[in-house]
Amino acid sequence: MKPLGLLSIGAYAPEQRLTNQDLERMVDTTDDWIVRRTGIHERRIAPKDVFASDLAAEAARSCLSKVSVRPDLLVSSSSTAETSTPYQASKIAHKLELANLAAFDINAACSGLIYGMTVAASLIRAGSHHRALVTAGEKMSQFTDYTDRSSCVLFGDGGAAVLLADEGFEHELIDTELGCDPSGSDLVRMGDRFGHPLFWQDGKKVFKFAVHTLNGLVDRLLERAQLTDKDRYFVIPHQANLRMMESVAEQRGLPMDRFVMNIQRYGNTSSASIGIALEEAWREGRFQKGDHVLLVGFGGGLSWAGATIRW
Repeated sequence: MKPLGLLSIGAYAPEQRLTNQDLERMVDTTDDWIVRRTGIHERRIAPKDVFASDLAAEAARSCLSKVSVRPDLLVSSSSTAETSTPYQASKIAHKLELANLAAFDINAACSGLIYGMTVAASLIRAGSHHRALVTAGEKMSQFTDYTDRSSCVLFGDGGAAVLLADEGFEHELIDTELGCDPSGSDLVRMGDRFGHPLFWQDGKKVFKFAVHTLNGLVDRLLERAQLTDKDRYFVIPHQANLRMMESVAEQRGLPMDRFVMNIQRYGNTSSASIGIALEEAWREGRFQKGDHVLLVGFGGGLSWAGATIRW
């Protein structure tokens, strides 16, 4: 299999913070209630005139500023696109003044960044492309029901971008897995043009699906990488709920410092969340040469996705 890996990564979050104390003034909730159930203290909110493609473009601009090469493929993930046409990838390419590349969108909800990386990696391995920019931009605030105390505390806005290439990389992408359980397709809903357009989920069923799915996904990624829980590896999950990850860590007998979490400061940014956490860990030098980093996502659909990076 043709080797490829990460050349660069970028992330972006708006400056405006929506704290738990702010939400106390908006809906019947408390800081203690939010932290105990989700681990979130604050989240970032984009202005009204800033959209998902803008957030993705800012992350991509940061990503590309660190390298001298330009992509010949752009894959854009978003579940909160501001328009159907023009599609997000074309808008992002235009904002970045990119040309002579293929560009298209995907939507796998919160699993979208890994879905995009997997599709991009397949096209690189097929030989049709060599450098793929994969973006995730989400403006969750435009679909958040700020009268629903159970869901409005969860979401923030942000963007992430990774640049994959078949040469010049240091961090190799060695494995990916995509999946979906469509029997749960109605458990997470958003953007319904014929009914209620704002976010809704069956929280208990989604929580159960996520914990079960993440454990199985981690098992399979470790097995294919010939690793066990005794080996040194890190997990960067979709930042949905800190308590959920604590449950996974407890079931696996792992310390929480093996899980890269920043939901406390950004909330749930859907498909951008894994990339934002990866960029932060990369910038802080959290991983050592030879470490294995597992990206694991899950979301509406019900989708899941995993990727293994050899650092």
